[in-house]
Amino acid sequence: FIITNPGGENVRNKGILSLVAVGLLASTMSVGIVKGEGNKNELARKAIESQVEKPLQKGAIDPKTFNQIEQALKGSQSYSINSFNKMGRMSSGNSDEDYLIESEYNDDFNSANISSYEKPTIGQLLPLYDVDFYKVKVPQSGILLVGGETNSYSIDLLFTAVQKDFVENSNLEYLGSEYEDDVEVQAYQAKAGTYYVGVIDTDNDYIDNNTEEDLYAISTGFVDNVKPSKPSVNRVDNNDKVITGKAEANSTVTVKSGSKVLGSAKATSKGTFSIKIAVQKAGTKLTITAKDSSGNVSSSASVTVLDVVPPSKPTVSKVDNNDKVVTGKAEANSTVTVKNGSKALGSAKATTKGTFSIKIAVQKAGTKLAVTAKDSSGNVSSSASVTVIDVVPPSKPTVSKVDDNDKVVKGKAEASSTVTVKVGSKSLGSAKATSKGSYSVKIKAQKKGTTLSITAKDKAGNVSPKATTKVVKH
Repeated sequence: FIITNPGGENVRNKGILSLVAVGLLASTMSVGIVKGEGNKNELARKAIESQVEKPLQKGAIDPKTFNQIEQALKGSQSYSINSFNKMGRMSSGNSDEDYLIESEYNDDFNSANISSYEKPTIGQLLPLYDVDFYKVKVPQSGILLVGGETNSYSIDLLFTAVQKDFVENSNLEYLGSEYEDDVEVQAYQAKAGTYYVGVIDTDNDYIDNNTEEDLYAISTGFVDNVKPSKPSVNRVDNNDKVITGKAEANSTVTVKSGSKVLGSAKATSKGTFSIKIAVQKAGTKLTITAKDSSGNVSSSASVTVLDVVPPSKPTVSKVDNNDKVVTGKAEANSTVTVKNGSKALGSAKATTKGTFSIKIAVQKAGTKLAVTAKDSSGNVSSSASVTVIDVVPPSKPTVSKVDDNDKVVKGKAEASSTVTVKVGSKSLGSAKATSKGSYSVKIKAQKKGTTLSITAKDKAGNVSPKATTKVVKH
């Protein structure tokens, strides 16, 4: 059994269990009205006595918490009730004093007294085999603490927390007890619900040697040791300035990039949160945690910043109707594609410095090419356009025979090109070739033996090689 007095000796404690308290208790309780109820009380005693001795694991109750309960039990005048409340929760117990008084009949679950987290309760164990029960409400999952002490050699105090009707399941799990300065504190991992503290005097002599001055004190506390669930986070992209999601209601949610805190905010009563952050680069891994009011921190949720920002529009070097390569600059490592209308002419990956070179088939002059860049996330840039420049001169024109009576030079040249007839550097005339490439250039009649040169110039200004012909006699 776990007993508050190891070695079988009772230690007389003072403090809250003062003579004033004794007098008050004697005046408010009807001593001797409680009678043993045979089997019913015996079952309760056996259930309470069945508590197996188990030392509390080191660190389960921090020294400050233990001291708070100890001070509450001993009634130190310097102890602050408000400070104790920070550790626990308030219940319905009321008193104008610093403690509550046991009120009989409280020998079973249905008649149990209400225990207060903010005030200890003073009681008596009279007559022989008396069993006292106290009801305690655990507001949420956490550690239920039960502390007890006695001022009497006649009381061999034993107490334990149980579920109603001594039901046993995972809702209430005994963690162990810690004993110091005649005060025992027991700890239980409890789920939200109502529990009961049973108190007995083991009284090894089985004689009723308790008097009105033989008192015990019981105190309860609650510690929230359950960390919040891992938050859920909505997707985050490289345009976002706010992170949203869900976490434990009223918890403080924090967003970090590595060890750097980007922002934090309190979740609403419904558990939603919205945290302002600076825009993050695509691929950045963010961690999000929730911390409750007791300082318990959840495991971290992680989210990687998505890339939704398309690359900038590529820049393209000029392309002519001789070129078999399109070059320029685009986002580093993006895939650059060249199209003629909907037809892809070629694509290639830009270098880490953003330069690209794409092989294509030679395109006709005037063809409009569209060039786009796509990043690794599939975002496509707006298209850069370039028109294929004409740098290829027309073919050398053909010329019909010209005699010294002719005032027209005829032949064939590139369709729609401008055909010019010269003698030396002197232009005799020019005309535009038809869409079928025939031309007819008016000139003055030239002397026999005169050499004429004929060239064709396209609309891009490219001039063909010259064709020559000698004027013959008619």
